[in-house]
Amino acid sequence: MIARFEEIDRAAWKKAPLSMCGATFFGVGHLRGGPGTYAAILFLPGVWGASLLDLPVRLAVFAVATIASIYVSEQADHALEEHDSRKVVIDEVVGVWLAMLLYSNLTLTELVVGCVAFRFFDIAKPWPIRQVDERLGGGLGVVVDDLVAGLFALPFVYLLRVFFA
Repeated sequence: MIARFEEIDRAAWKKAPLSMCGATFFGVGHLRGGPGTYAAILFLPGVWGASLLDLPVRLAVFAVATIASIYVSEQADHALEEHDSRKVVIDEVVGVWLAMLLYSNLTLTELVVGCVAFRFFDIAKPWPIRQVDERLGGGLGVVVDDLVAGLFALPFVYLLRVFFA
């Protein structure tokens, strides 16, 4: 059984190498354990760097990244021959980014709180996140539930700023 998965992975990388690279966040999705959590944590320096940009620029870059993540997730799903594979972690990258997208000059504490809140909602999938996850297919379905989890996490960083700034 393990050999079969390895065959699919090699075939997927041969079939769609750029999409697999993007969808797995440069291979992080292949790590054992919690690849989605690993990808979210590894992208935190990117979230911090983006928080230094003006909001309109951040929003534009985020929009492009989200559209690209939907595309590469769709292609990776086809290449891996499974929907919303654990190996596809680009959705966690855009989800954790959305959790902190509106805030400038993020602190380490805010990054950690935003990431933890995002991962909580992404894993727990409370209403309506679970319904979005179940009803949407393709790359859109892979990414949108994580975007909703990111929206659920947004207020936690705000509350941190209000009460501890």
